[in-house]
Amino acid sequence: MSGSVSIHTQPGRLPPPRAGSVAFFANLSHIFFDNEGLTESLRAEVEGLETYGGRLLPIVGLLWSGADNLLVMEREPHAGLPGYFRERLGLRLPEVLVCGAELPPDPTLVRALKDKPGRLVDGFVTDRKLAGIAAEAGLGLAGTVEGSLRGNNKLLLHEFLAAAGEPVFETLFAETPDDVGKAAAELARRGYRQAVAKAQIGASGIGLVRFETAEAPVLPPPVFRDGKCLVQGWLDEAVPEIERVASPSVQMLIAAAGIELYDLTDQILSPRSIHEGNVSPPPSLANKRLRDEVLRQAGVAARWLHAQGYRGTASADFHLAFWRGGHVEVRVCELNARVTGATYPSLLARHFAPGGAWLMRNLRLPEAPRGKEIFEELDDRGLLYQTGMDSGVLPINFNSKLPGRITKGQFLFI
Repeated sequence: MSGSVSIHTQPGRLPPPRAGSVAFFANLSHIFFDNEGLTESLRAEVEGLETYGGRLLPIVGLLWSGADNLLVMEREPHAGLPGYFRERLGLRLPEVLVCGAELPPDPTLVRALKDKPGRLVDGFVTDRKLAGIAAEAGLGLAGTVEGSLRGNNKLLLHEFLAAAGEPVFETLFAETPDDVGKAAAELARRGYRQAVAKAQIGASGIGLVRFETAEAPVLPPPVFRDGKCLVQGWLDEAVPEIERVASPSVQMLIAAAGIELYDLTDQILSPRSIHEGNVSPPPSLANKRLRDEVLRQAGVAARWLHAQGYRGTASADFHLAFWRGGHVEVRVCELNARVTGATYPSLLARHFAPGGAWLMRNLRLPEAPRGKEIFEELDDRGLLYQTGMDSGVLPINFNSKLPGRITKGQFLFI
């Protein structure tokens, strides 16, 4: 792997957009590539999965400089969001087409893609279906299928980091469900009370199973769909010698000419390691020496990701273990080679408030209000963010189960 690719490290600053126009597919339902079992688990966990594609609407114009951007979504965004983004925030929005990303492609989709022949095709992931659609329309890909697949593979990343002498979790491997029990017993012998099994391709807590080493679970077949899984010793505050743990994340843009490390955040995770939000600057990285080590390891991982052929936004998620006595262990936990849950708030925050503080939360709304009511409530209180304000609340996306009723939303606090 060549180390010659340049890395520009400037946390808190918006990275330059990629040249040209894009047809970006919000193919979130393809996030596990061909692993339908994990996809169904994600649908069961995440209510209104297709509505999460709306998070891309305000950021496509920040990522691509061209005038002919297209966003292909599995469901149309809430009607109030485009006007807010254009009129209150002055953002440049893509054209929107509601269509799936399946083969054979819908003729309407192919016509829309051929209408602007200079576009590149990109998506949450670049899989064989997306490549087939691009080929049908005679368009090129912004990345590669192999780069997207390899860049999201936890086993390949672990093998690279271990060979490079970087810190990694104590790891065993399981090719079958029976092997998980054997790995758990060995980790218990080494002193671990808990472990985690990870599928090679996983996200949002899906494909990840945490368990007591004394009671290894029987993992379902989808966990082994891409080959052997990783079984790793789990470190958290339950270990007497550990005072606390933290999960910072480095936001990056991988381009052909170089790498941008443009933001640092702390992840807000549920007990099941499901993403619930981010905050920047990250409290866990207040110490400069610690922050520098996280950025160093992020650069190592980013160069590996570049070498796989991946191009686009990504995040390196870290695990920090603060041991009693002052020692801190820093490890790359995983790479997410896609638009992540932190990408869209980070890009918006760095566009409107370079170097400033921000918080993003996925908020459940039990009363299921209408989107118009949310905008009116924030506006009446002087909280609805618009260009020129020093602080405010920026609704990024709404998730709905019933027509017109918002059950969850992603909100950026600047």
